[in-house]
Amino acid sequence: MIWRSIYLLAVTALAALLLWEIGVAIRAESLFVAGPRLAADPWGWVTIVDVYLGFVVFGGYLCLREGRAVRAVPWLLAIAVLGNVATAAYVLWVVGRANGDLGALLRPAAR
Repeated sequence: MIWRSIYLLAVTALAALLLWEIGVAIRAESLFVAGPRLAADPWGWVTIVDVYLGFVVFGGYLCLREGRAVRAVPWLLAIAVLGNVATAAYVLWVVGRANGDLGALLRPAAR
């Protein structure tokens, strides 16, 4: 129980930090202005590939676990828009429903 509370606190703090940093970045420069510069930088490409790889891998896990599009698609859309904030929310949601059985993360959801 204590680990779940610590995880929830850490995720909440990091999500708040991420949202704050997004606000700072938006005020500093438009993504439309920064995009071409990032696309010209090899580390920009590494970051993009990393993000999409994470989305595809976690999205595949989520689809396999949920088993039904009606349950998976809203989460996939949230992850596409909110990134790892939504990914962490999904993991917290699954852990919260597991009642301490972390093996539930590896089993398909009840249909």
